[in-house]
Amino acid sequence: MFSGNVMHRDMLMCNPTNTGHYKYPKFETLSYDTGCHNREVEKFLRQNDREKYIIFYTRYTALNRKSRSKIVGYFKVGWQFTKPRLGFAASESVLLPMKDCIEINYSGRGVPVSWGQSQVREEIEDVLQFLQTCRATPQNISDLYRQETRTLVERLQSPSGRQEVIKVCEGCRVKNQCYWGRKTRRQKEEKLEHLYAGEQRC
Repeated sequence: MFSGNVMHRDMLMCNPTNTGHYKYPKFETLSYDTGCHNREVEKFLRQNDREKYIIFYTRYTALNRKSRSKIVGYFKVGWQFTKPRLGFAASESVLLPMKDCIEINYSGRGVPVSWGQSQVREEIEDVLQFLQTCRATPQNISDLYRQETRTLVERLQSPSGRQEVIKVCEGCRVKNQCYWGRKTRRQKEEKLEHLYAGEQRC
């Protein structure tokens, strides 16, 4: 159900420190908006740069509970919209297979940026230049991210689809090593209903 290639966002909120980012980044539409990190996104979109890019990184936690920060890819800001909230659609994107995501030495809790007195400016610029070389190669699996995320969201938004997800989880051979897998079936049902049965916003 979950591809071994796609570095999915935390759609099941497996990370107990997740602040609600289960809907972002919006890989299913290759877009981003102020529904998440409102202040940072508004400031980012006000920058006067001729070209603007947003690079996605995640704290990837393996079953052995070791955590690493990894860059997944980027969106280039295309057309901007204001409804239902301020945001943009990507005019180009690069999203890497899980095995190729780039490990970085970043452990802060805040949102790293590449303007002002940023300590990560040079590293981000180097990573962006590399990612741009991947755009027309098999390493760029943006279409797979979009298709697979869309399919999973559709399942999670329906009662039968949520039961299907839980059934797969309950049959997983390593579920006792997983934060989500260790939850009772009832806890899984309640969490997925809370996240996907109605409109939520992080």
